[in-house]
Amino acid sequence: MRQGAGQALHTHALPERSSTPVRIRRADPAAIRGAVLAYAQRLRQDHPEVLSLRWFGSWVSGTASVGSDVDLCIVVKKAARRRRDRLVSYLPESFPVGLDLFVFTPRELERLRVEHPSFARAIDGGVQV
Repeated sequence: MRQGAGQALHTHALPERSSTPVRIRRADPAAIRGAVLAYAQRLRQDHPEVLSLRWFGSWVSGTASVGSDVDLCIVVKKAARRRRDRLVSYLPESFPVGLDLFVFTPRELERLRVEHPSFARAIDGGVQV
Protein backbone atom coordinates (compact mmCIF):
# COMPACT_ATOMS: atom_id res chain seq x y z
CA MET A 1 0.00 0.00 0.00
CA ARG A 2 1.44 3.41 -0.96
CA GLN A 3 0.53 6.37 1.18
CA GLY A 4 0.96 10.13 0.92
CA ALA A 5 3.96 12.31 1.83
CA GLY A 6 5.27 11.87 5.36
CA GLN A 7 3.59 8.52 5.78
CA ALA A 8 5.23 5.13 5.75
CA LEU A 9 5.44 3.12 2.58
CA HIS A 10 4.25 -0.44 3.10
CA THR A 11 4.62 -3.06 0.43
CA HIS A 12 3.88 -6.71 0.80
CA ALA A 13 5.27 -8.70 -2.06
CA LEU A 14 5.09 -12.44 -2.22
CA PRO A 15 8.51 -14.03 -2.13
CA GLU A 16 9.73 -15.12 -5.53
CA ARG A 17 10.20 -18.82 -6.05
CA SER A 18 13.86 -19.71 -5.93
CA SER A 19 15.22 -21.37 -9.02
CA THR A 20 18.05 -22.97 -7.04
CA PRO A 21 16.80 -24.80 -3.97
CA VAL A 22 19.18 -25.19 -1.05
CA ARG A 23 19.70 -28.69 0.22
CA ILE A 24 21.38 -29.31 3.50
CA ARG A 25 22.90 -32.73 3.80
CA ARG A 26 24.33 -34.35 6.87
CA ALA A 27 27.83 -35.62 6.27
CA ASP A 28 28.25 -39.37 6.00
CA PRO A 29 29.66 -40.75 9.27
CA ALA A 30 31.79 -43.31 7.39
CA ALA A 31 33.30 -40.54 5.25
CA ILE A 32 34.05 -38.45 8.35
CA ARG A 33 35.69 -41.44 10.05
CA GLY A 34 37.80 -42.05 6.94
CA ALA A 35 38.85 -38.39 6.85
CA VAL A 36 39.83 -38.45 10.53
CA LEU A 37 41.88 -41.64 10.11
CA ALA A 38 43.62 -40.30 6.99
CA TYR A 39 44.37 -37.03 8.82
CA ALA A 40 45.79 -38.97 11.79
CA GLN A 41 48.07 -40.97 9.51
CA ARG A 42 49.38 -37.85 7.73
CA LEU A 43 49.79 -36.04 11.04
CA ARG A 44 51.98 -38.80 12.46
CA GLN A 45 54.07 -38.94 9.28
CA ASP A 46 54.62 -35.18 9.10
CA HIS A 47 54.91 -34.39 12.82
CA PRO A 48 57.06 -36.79 14.86
CA GLU A 49 56.47 -34.63 17.95
CA VAL A 50 52.85 -35.86 18.14
CA LEU A 51 52.39 -38.22 21.08
CA SER A 52 48.68 -38.89 20.70
CA LEU A 53 45.54 -37.84 18.87
CA ARG A 54 42.12 -38.14 20.47
CA TRP A 55 38.84 -37.68 18.58
CA PHE A 56 35.97 -36.53 20.80
CA GLY A 57 32.65 -34.72 20.58
CA SER A 58 29.39 -35.29 18.72
CA TRP A 59 30.79 -37.42 15.88
CA VAL A 60 32.19 -39.88 18.42
CA SER A 61 29.13 -39.87 20.67
CA GLY A 62 26.77 -40.36 17.73
CA THR A 63 24.95 -37.06 18.22
CA ALA A 64 26.35 -35.17 15.22
CA SER A 65 23.85 -33.19 13.17
CA VAL A 66 23.93 -30.76 10.26
CA GLY A 67 26.81 -28.36 10.85
CA SER A 68 28.60 -30.52 13.42
CA ASP A 69 32.36 -30.21 13.34
CA VAL A 70 35.07 -32.70 14.24
CA ASP A 71 36.88 -32.17 17.55
CA LEU A 72 40.46 -33.42 17.81
CA CYS A 73 42.94 -33.14 20.67
CA ILE A 74 46.59 -33.41 19.68
CA VAL A 75 49.16 -34.02 22.41
CA VAL A 76 52.70 -33.01 21.47
CA LYS A 77 56.02 -33.65 23.27
CA LYS A 78 56.80 -29.97 23.70
CA ALA A 79 55.77 -26.70 22.15
CA ALA A 80 57.78 -23.57 21.50
CA ARG A 81 54.77 -21.43 20.62
CA ARG A 82 51.60 -20.43 22.43
CA ARG A 83 48.69 -22.87 22.08
CA ARG A 84 46.61 -20.66 19.80
CA ASP A 85 49.61 -20.02 17.53
CA ARG A 86 50.86 -23.60 17.30
CA LEU A 87 47.69 -25.16 15.90
CA VAL A 88 48.34 -23.61 12.47
CA SER A 89 51.11 -26.18 11.99
CA TYR A 90 48.58 -28.99 12.31
CA LEU A 91 45.75 -27.76 10.08
CA PRO A 92 44.98 -30.06 7.15
CA GLU A 93 44.85 -28.68 3.62
CA SER A 94 41.21 -29.73 3.39
CA PHE A 95 38.62 -31.52 5.48
CA PRO A 96 34.99 -32.44 4.68
CA VAL A 97 33.48 -30.61 7.69
CA GLY A 98 34.59 -27.98 10.19
CA LEU A 99 37.51 -28.98 12.36
CA ASP A 100 38.32 -27.86 15.91
CA LEU A 101 41.90 -28.67 16.86
CA PHE A 102 43.20 -28.46 20.41
CA VAL A 103 46.98 -28.83 20.76
CA PHE A 104 48.41 -29.47 24.23
CA THR A 105 51.62 -30.66 25.79
CA PRO A 106 51.18 -33.40 28.44
CA ARG A 107 51.71 -30.79 31.16
CA GLU A 108 49.06 -28.47 29.68
CA LEU A 109 46.62 -31.37 29.44
CA GLU A 110 47.15 -32.19 33.12
CA ARG A 111 46.54 -28.55 34.02
CA LEU A 112 43.37 -28.63 31.90
CA ARG A 113 42.10 -31.55 33.99
CA VAL A 114 42.35 -29.36 37.10
CA GLU A 115 41.19 -26.03 35.66
CA HIS A 116 38.52 -27.27 33.22
CA PRO A 117 37.53 -30.78 34.30
CA SER A 118 34.38 -31.03 32.16
CA PHE A 119 36.32 -30.21 28.98
CA ALA A 120 39.05 -32.67 29.98
CA ARG A 121 36.40 -35.36 30.56
CA ALA A 122 35.02 -34.72 27.06
CA ILE A 123 38.50 -35.22 25.60
CA ASP A 124 39.18 -38.28 27.76
CA GLY A 125 35.82 -39.74 26.67
CA GLY A 126 36.92 -39.67 23.05
CA VAL A 127 38.73 -42.32 21.07
CA GLN A 128 42.43 -42.63 20.34
CA VAL A 129 43.15 -42.45 16.60
